[in-house]
Amino acid sequence: VIAARTGGAVSLAVGMARVFSGLPGMRLLLDYWYHFAIMFEALFILTTIDTGTRVGRFLLQEALGRRWPRLGDTSWPPAAALASGLLVAAWSYFILTGSIATIWPMFGIANQLLASVALAVGTTILLREARRPAYAWVTLGPLIFVAGTTITAALRSLVEVYVPMARAPATATMGVVNTVVTATLLLCVLAILTLSAGRWRQIIAARRGS
Repeated sequence: VIAARTGGAVSLAVGMARVFSGLPGMRLLLDYWYHFAIMFEALFILTTIDTGTRVGRFLLQEALGRRWPRLGDTSWPPAAALASGLLVAAWSYFILTGSIATIWPMFGIANQLLASVALAVGTTILLREARRPAYAWVTLGPLIFVAGTTITAALRSLVEVYVPMARAPATATMGVVNTVVTATLLLCVLAILTLSAGRWRQIIAARRGS
């Protein structure tokens, strides 16, 4: 029952439940798929915020610790509180000044960047450890797809969303911030692909020479 329940979460859960229940043998599990989708959405959002803030705090403390070593001590409560406060203020800025339409593309790009890192590492391990280098296509194929999707999304977000926002006086500040963050993520993807390709060539050459 979705009467009097506002928001996109319920609508998305109902849609996902109907799609899954349309699979063979799943017609009687419509209620199950609905609750599964609701739990997935809630846990996904909560764990993303928690994990992102936690990892961001560690990275920020590492950066600040290069200027003042005491701030890099993750066990020192004042340093942890300062870094956590700065991270929370940063993502709160995007929430309060933007909308889901502007934040979601950046989140998707960052998420796919993480997937690209994992697939690149997996490809490197397979090239080094597998009996045949051809086994690396198990992860290289998805990496090509994910990287292509990420690069395309980043370019379209920059050209179609964030750069026009930066040019409009009313959204100039938010547009500049979103443009810088998205461009940085795009450069990270390109750096990962370039460095990984160089390493793969070294591994393949070494295996052929051995």
